[in-house]
Amino acid sequence: MDPGEWNQTFSQIQRKGVLLNENVLKENFHDVVNKAFDKEMGFGYISDNGYKPRARVILQGKNPFIDNHTGLLSPVMEGHLPYSQVYHLAWGGDNMDAGTTYCILRHFLHVPSLSGEELNSIKVAMCSVENIDTIDYKVSSFENGSEVVERKFSVKEEIKEENYSTTVTNMVVTQERKQSVTITENGNHVDKKPLQKKSTQLLLEQMNQIVRPIANASSEGFVPGQVVLTVHKAKDIEKKGLVGKADPYVLLTYGTQKEKSATVNNNHNPVWQITGYFDVEEQSSNEITIEVFDDDIGKDDFLGKTIVDMHEICKEKEFFNKWIPLTECKSGEILISAKFVPLPRITRPVGQITLTLHKGKKMEKKKMMKKADPYVLIKLGKDQHKTKTVNNSQNPTWNYEVELEITEASPRQISFEVFDDDIGNDATLGNVTLEIDTLMQKQKVENQWSQLENCKSGQLLISAKFTPSPVVEEIEADINNTVMSVKKEIITEQFEEKKAVKESMEEPSSVVKKISQCNLENGRSHSIEFVDPIYADDQFVVVEKKANNWFMVASPHQNLPINVNLVPFKQPSEPNSPIFIYPLPKGGFHNIKRVVHSGKGLKKCGYEKDCVLRAGEPYQFWTDTQGKNFNLGNLKTETFGPDKSWVVYKEEHFKPQDYIEVTLSSDENGPEFNGPISLYDRLNVEAA
Repeated sequence: MDPGEWNQTFSQIQRKGVLLNENVLKENFHDVVNKAFDKEMGFGYISDNGYKPRARVILQGKNPFIDNHTGLLSPVMEGHLPYSQVYHLAWGGDNMDAGTTYCILRHFLHVPSLSGEELNSIKVAMCSVENIDTIDYKVSSFENGSEVVERKFSVKEEIKEENYSTTVTNMVVTQERKQSVTITENGNHVDKKPLQKKSTQLLLEQMNQIVRPIANASSEGFVPGQVVLTVHKAKDIEKKGLVGKADPYVLLTYGTQKEKSATVNNNHNPVWQITGYFDVEEQSSNEITIEVFDDDIGKDDFLGKTIVDMHEICKEKEFFNKWIPLTECKSGEILISAKFVPLPRITRPVGQITLTLHKGKKMEKKKMMKKADPYVLIKLGKDQHKTKTVNNSQNPTWNYEVELEITEASPRQISFEVFDDDIGNDATLGNVTLEIDTLMQKQKVENQWSQLENCKSGQLLISAKFTPSPVVEEIEADINNTVMSVKKEIITEQFEEKKAVKESMEEPSSVVKKISQCNLENGRSHSIEFVDPIYADDQFVVVEKKANNWFMVASPHQNLPINVNLVPFKQPSEPNSPIFIYPLPKGGFHNIKRVVHSGKGLKKCGYEKDCVLRAGEPYQFWTDTQGKNFNLGNLKTETFGPDKSWVVYKEEHFKPQDYIEVTLSSDENGPEFNGPISLYDRLNVEAA
């Protein structure tokens, strides 16, 4: 089939009302050899040459269209809002635009609900950028007649008009604080006096916004990110009581953020394996305080403390299994690990570990009259899983399998803690850890016996397999290198901005007269195209790739109806965790993965419930409990930016059933959705 016939073929598929999938692609393009379709990724292609696009979904990484960390739109979007994920094709060099290639992209829109005008407004934003590690966003305002217009833009952005361009280039040298000004008029360079104070101050403020967040060499601020600190265990804890040993617990404090461990009873060498995830901002505290207390009736006795220097963690990036002495006490040390993860990498997936705990042998017997009733807690940070209890056995068999998601912010160890199930406090029967780095190198460990520590006897039989994550984002700013280049940054300030906006309003169809560009250091500069797709169904659009390698479905219309999944999550580490219900744009696994990797310790606990909602509009969430309706708050589905909207289904609303009854209503139209969200397990009403 000649590429010239592809448009007609897609038109025929659209008239039939058939949704695109792998079989439809094979049936209608059977003689096109180079084609592929990945429903989970939400991407496919057909090509008449040997070029095979390698697509990635950019969840948090830098891209030309949006900043998902802050929820800012790039100015090059010119008022178009996202209605799909951002797709990036690995750079294929000069041959990537040879021949004809069509790309298939998943979108969020509910096409049957769109009006004719809304359907015609659907575009695919496309551009070609090889290197994208110098994009920053800022918000400014300018007057347009009697109105003040807020405009989001990149300090590297340049707006050009077809026949006329006047720009001011201001080179700021941080160390000497000098300014040189060059005005370019139709290609001729003319030296002029420095800019007025107001303009100069704006440029300096822009520079400060870039320099300050990455000035980690200074003692005055930190790089935004997260410190992951694990207190594994302690030894030789001071004994203060007259009778018995201490019942120690540990408290981690960083500013207003706190993390408290469980109490380990009657033990001067406690094992906690507690992990704290502490958000770091530019002006955060310089110290993390670790304090040990003896859990007691009334006031808890102080057993020592230590201070961890944040600058040390940020400088070293990571340290592992470090013994630190406690102060203000007679004896005691704690074993800690810590690492700093920059903000763009916190949720970055590394892989998945499939873990099987087969059985144990020679479990310590602590009771006089009977054997232990052992169970095991498996911990990875805040992710905690509990096996069943095997009664009266020193050689228990569990055959417990669990899947653990590994991100850049995950601790480096998986811990196994064995307990004796009993009335009251469960006695510890030993513990052991599995090193994640070792497993990642070996890829697989099969039927390996591991000796338990902190006990008289006992072993666990463990199998584990590591599967690397598919790369969903690989574009990331090199913070350290940016520090040097930003000191001699060239900032372009656009004159005649009111004129450009005015022309855009008077001549909205004259796209050629105004071309937004994103200038990238050491890379190419290409304009953003907004192209009509040649095909659109309720899940996918099709567009000719040309020389582009960045894609996103967009529309200038706000609040368009989109396909949404209501997804339930809970915190497995909490015994009676409430259920957190997120409204996520429907399609593939990416949005769910983003929540799982958010560092909140959430796991999906039920099935997605699909519905149609308008993007960005609030909906009241109602549920029925014991014949009464309760409003749990508002839900709002955004198509980009951080997840800020969810409702909490608390224990007091639990029913003895495996579903949650939901009604969503808007102020304008009343009830718009009604149905159940199915859960994996029956709700524990006794716990409520």
